[in-house]
Amino acid sequence: MNILPKHSSLPPSFLTKLARTPHILAKALQGLKRKHMDVEKDYKRDDGISEPLTQISIKITNMCNLRCKMCGQWGEKGYNHEKLEKAREELQKVVPLEVYKKMIDDVAHLKPIIYIWGGEPFLYPDLMPLTSYMKEKGCTLSLVTNGIKLEESAEEIVKNQWDALMLSLDGTKEIHNEIRGSQKCFDTLAKGIEKIQKVKKDKKSLLPYVMLLVTVSRDNAGILDKIFDIGQELGADCMVVYYAWFTNEKAGEKHTEIFQKYLDCNPTAWKSYVQPVNEIDIEALKEAIKRIKSKKYSFPYLFIPDLKEDQLNTYYNEADNFMGYGRCVTPWITAEIMANGDVSPCRDFPDYICGNIMETPILDIYNNEKYRKFRQVLKQCGGTFPICSRCCGLMGW
Repeated sequence: MNILPKHSSLPPSFLTKLARTPHILAKALQGLKRKHMDVEKDYKRDDGISEPLTQISIKITNMCNLRCKMCGQWGEKGYNHEKLEKAREELQKVVPLEVYKKMIDDVAHLKPIIYIWGGEPFLYPDLMPLTSYMKEKGCTLSLVTNGIKLEESAEEIVKNQWDALMLSLDGTKEIHNEIRGSQKCFDTLAKGIEKIQKVKKDKKSLLPYVMLLVTVSRDNAGILDKIFDIGQELGADCMVVYYAWFTNEKAGEKHTEIFQKYLDCNPTAWKSYVQPVNEIDIEALKEAIKRIKSKKYSFPYLFIPDLKEDQLNTYYNEADNFMGYGRCVTPWITAEIMANGDVSPCRDFPDYICGNIMETPILDIYNNEKYRKFRQVLKQCGGTFPICSRCCGLMGW
């Protein structure tokens, strides 16, 4: 149990960047205050109730045009492969546009942060009208994509003032394409970013912020600095490096016991994150990080989690070591919506469902019996579950 939990903080360089857009800076500061200060009152409640709902994370589709090696959904060990064999029709289900619009109407007074992911969000057929509606209702919008349809959608994205566009970049052109299983995806991404930045310049717009996301893997650990150089060439507004989200069988078995005993749930999604991180060249990674820190870039950057060089070996070799991080307060702040409308307290626990927005309003689900039970059990377990030790949500700002 972590008595004095560690939290990553947003570097001053990020806040300086956001100062160009005061409404986003205010939202970021509000979010940090909610997570690190205000949530304490809700966390201490014995009944598991929490107010208010700050963020809604929408896994808008399970479908994806790529098969990235490290992906827990469609990667080498991704949990969607088995689901696709058993229930292709079920896996392809999405929530209709009108249901999402009704949900946005219900939460509009809260002005929540909306985070859209997938799968690949651009494969959701009504993505553009949905995001337009979200912005009309005053939501702060961020979306993560591999770049498909970005170039052709650039004009509308800038016009609608998406707040953040998060784009995955895994290496040089050859390595990025190899990791993602496509010989065209790097060029597609680069052209999309180029078009977005051009339209922003033409329209004198600062939005959306172009955030490049890098996940450390066995294929790119030693060339992180080259990825940063590419980010510089592409005109990134910022970069975020994730050291990787993984677990092991031992932690997964303990996790399963807890969920079966206290939450009447048999979790299986964690098995997709038992990754071979021992294949990562840690010494090469350290040298690449040194090269990055010896240079100056036009954009701020952040490593998640915030580790010192001598902690990297522990991070990759001791998967059950929380590195001082905890406890998790995300279930007191966020609602996670799955592609079929199911709602979970955490995106990494899609096995535990509290309701469905096609049947029940999101605000009713957010404090219903199952949601409150999840918060209570999480607290009873010391603020984290066994497989949470490498979660970017726990270790992020």
